[in-house]
Amino acid sequence: MRFSHIIRHARDRAEIAFEAWGHSVARRAWLTIALCGALSLALASQLPRLTVDTSEQSFLHETDPVRITQDLASRQFGRKGQVLIALEPDELFSLAFLEKLRSLHFELEAVPQVQAVTSLINARNTFGRGDELVVEDLLERWPGTPAELEDLERRVFANPLYLNHLVDEAGRITTITVELDTYSSQGAQDDAEVDFEEAEWESPTEVVDPDLLTSQEEIAAVSRLRDVLARYEGPGLRIHLTGAAAYRQAFMSIMKRDVINYMILSGVLIALMLFALFKTLAGVLLPMTVVMLSLVCVTGTMSLFGVAVTLPMQILPTFLLAVGACSVVHILVIFYRGWTASVSREDAIASALGHSGLPVAMACLTTGGGLMSFITSDLAPVGHFGIFGPIGIVYILLFTLVLVPALLQVIPMRPSTPRKRGEQLPLLDRMLLAFGFTATRFPWAVLSVSLLLAVICIGGIAQLRFSHDPISWLPEDDEFRQATEFINENLRGIYDPDLMRRIARLHAEADELELDSLRVGKVTSLADIVQETHQALNENRPEFYRIPDARGVIAQELLLFENSGSDDLEKLVDSQFSTSILTLRLPWVDGSHMNRLIDLTEERFGAVIGDTARLTLTGGTVVFARTFDAVIRSMAQSYLLALAIITPLMMLLIGSLRGGLISMVPNLFPILMTLGLMGYLGYPLDFSTVMMGAIVLGVAVDDTIHFLHVFQRYFDRSDDARRAVRETLLTTGRAITLTTIVLAIGFGSFMLSAMSNMVALGFFVSFAVTVAFFADLLIAPALLVLTRRRHSKRGEPAPITTSDDTPAGVAPGVSIRVQR
Repeated sequence: MRFSHIIRHARDRAEIAFEAWGHSVARRAWLTIALCGALSLALASQLPRLTVDTSEQSFLHETDPVRITQDLASRQFGRKGQVLIALEPDELFSLAFLEKLRSLHFELEAVPQVQAVTSLINARNTFGRGDELVVEDLLERWPGTPAELEDLERRVFANPLYLNHLVDEAGRITTITVELDTYSSQGAQDDAEVDFEEAEWESPTEVVDPDLLTSQEEIAAVSRLRDVLARYEGPGLRIHLTGAAAYRQAFMSIMKRDVINYMILSGVLIALMLFALFKTLAGVLLPMTVVMLSLVCVTGTMSLFGVAVTLPMQILPTFLLAVGACSVVHILVIFYRGWTASVSREDAIASALGHSGLPVAMACLTTGGGLMSFITSDLAPVGHFGIFGPIGIVYILLFTLVLVPALLQVIPMRPSTPRKRGEQLPLLDRMLLAFGFTATRFPWAVLSVSLLLAVICIGGIAQLRFSHDPISWLPEDDEFRQATEFINENLRGIYDPDLMRRIARLHAEADELELDSLRVGKVTSLADIVQETHQALNENRPEFYRIPDARGVIAQELLLFENSGSDDLEKLVDSQFSTSILTLRLPWVDGSHMNRLIDLTEERFGAVIGDTARLTLTGGTVVFARTFDAVIRSMAQSYLLALAIITPLMMLLIGSLRGGLISMVPNLFPILMTLGLMGYLGYPLDFSTVMMGAIVLGVAVDDTIHFLHVFQRYFDRSDDARRAVRETLLTTGRAITLTTIVLAIGFGSFMLSAMSNMVALGFFVSFAVTVAFFADLLIAPALLVLTRRRHSKRGEPAPITTSDDTPAGVAPGVSIRVQR
């Protein structure tokens, strides 16, 4: 038996099984509804445990070496999150401003989750007084006269550590650095409440590192900082707040607002469209019920497995809304066409499942398969989307094939009125037939035009560039974006003597690092403390601002510094003096530039350090650059895996190797068109749009599956490709049109986002879905006519006659029966 015959037989048996399933569910409707409700309530109970994580570490898997290094550095040196505040007063070195700065400094220190605040108030001032090393706050002695203010200004500009760190070179701006707590306070236990005897016998091997500060705690802390700053900003003082923690707070605020807007807008528009189509309340409530329950179940599953909501997950609700509504629409269209006064409701349900159950299941499998291509991504949020996106699709399939038939059986509604014999086809059907006529009568012309468009798009694809610049996603008037751009423009931002000198040389090396006008800002390290301490112990003479020659001298001077009362040393070196940290302040730029600068930094710094120590780059900037690399790899992997998963499924559905390959042409065409348009418009491939290809492929193939499934059924009976196309458009064409509108509305709602990356994602996915629709109406029929020409009858398609025994679930005038 030929492979195609085996597939055809299996397909017929599957249709019979789906029809039998429809009868079974209809007869046990209330039991089915109760079971679906119990599942939904069980998973909904997990929602209170759901967390949100927008940190840069969340973009990388827990096993990623860059993330491991970053977490270790955070625990060792207490670098969880920083906020940089730039103050722009009318006069910096004035008593009035310094008083205001002091008040602001102490208020910021009192904010919960704030670990340390550094400003001109408490900047480290190291000097020698006789044989004594003095390390004190810069404003330990408060200036009270104009002469003391001038002396303060002189000392500030004479100290290289302050320039482009605490003040800019023009003396117009000063900064405040706020360091947040390293560890979370959630679940913390007061030491006084710990039983002494239990603590004494606790094994050191059983001690577990406390959790790092959570994103929610960090965002709450930044919000409180903003509240404090708002009381000080006004005439005479302009305040700009930036930093990694502020970035996450800004994004979280916009993301929450956008997700609500997406759901409300797309939900209302899709509901209106469904009501216009079915003109019944059930036609609106059933798709929405499936979507809402699927969303509750998938988020409950995420919470159950301890997976936080991350940035890519913001598209999941709208994605499930579009896909879920489309799945139910295919069932409802056939049900409403087949349920008339002469056909029982149970038979109409069974016939609708027999007609559309298999293609709905295959469409969900291919959509889930497209999303599963993200699982191997180096980006943790994308990998999670590749896991929980398909899980959401499984819930949609479950509720569509189980809950919807049960609800159709019990919801009060009236049967539809069949179209009268000889009545003119509706406008939508006539438009669809016009596309089908064009494609089947002029297939070579359709394919030639399509090929020409594909060639033109290749030129646009050649112009595509990669980018990863989350700051540019924010609106131009966003407070955080403006603060970051302002600071970028105004602020450039171990005892072995040989190693210490090499570390000191890194400062000079960093000053010379420049790539495409991108320069390193301020550099701080242990070498700063060694040099300023050595200078202070040598009568504060400038020529002694250097690294001592003797190892013992360095050790003694660091011991003196540590005993001076300052805790700055622990931020730069571990307790064993075996690991030291050097911090580079960099402007926020596109990830593509940042990655190249980091490579250059690692090369130059590695040459300076040599074999004296092991050099490891870490920090938010390195994570950011690592994310950019992962974006590029993820795109290639997701596209190839999506093709590898979907193509065999199409071959199984069609029952032919050649047919499966041909079916992918109308699915790849919209991706080609969209990438070409992006290239010509100059829009880059970034973290958001990199997911577009696999999403579009998984969604676009759904309509192709429905079209090819019904076409194959008609073609097997008539051996006439043109007639099969015509009958397919009269039955499945309407559902394909409506699902395209639903998808375009769902993803188009992203265009209302405040973030430009989501606007672009919404526009390009909606464009791709629209192109996929026309590809199914034109390219697919043209290819089918040409590849099945040897079976086609010559001349016009045979007329479609009306039959009084039209089975339930089929448009009048088309005879379809499942062969038993």
